[in-house]
Amino acid sequence: MYGYHEAAHTGSLAAMKAVCYVIRNRVRAGWYDGDWLSVMEHAHEPAGNEPTTHAPIDINNRNFQALMRDVEDIYYATAEDDTTRAVGSSLYFQHIDRPPRQWFIDNIVRPSANHRRVTHIGSIVFFD
Repeated sequence: MYGYHEAAHTGSLAAMKAVCYVIRNRVRAGWYDGDWLSVMEHAHEPAGNEPTTHAPIDINNRNFQALMRDVEDIYYATAEDDTTRAVGSSLYFQHIDRPPRQWFIDNIVRPSANHRRVTHIGSIVFFD
């Protein structure tokens, strides 16, 4: 649901999956002792943007249905597609069409030697 909430407005399944890969990467990197639930509970803390209101989930949305089909492969790290390769080991993302958080600018964007810009998918930029 986090991937859908964060990227459904883009209309891109790849963007929604990319957000899910970022969460997986945080687990793999040992954030919150590598505990999926803890990483999910704190997913908003390193957010690149100010919080926004999310539209309710539409279970009839084809992108949502495809994301639900693919999320298990993301969880078990069995997916290998263009989105996986593009996101790589990214740990952070920012929507370029939404107001940025100052914390994100100061700690992720400006010290670019520590967090390089990896790729963008639609209107979302990914950093490692």
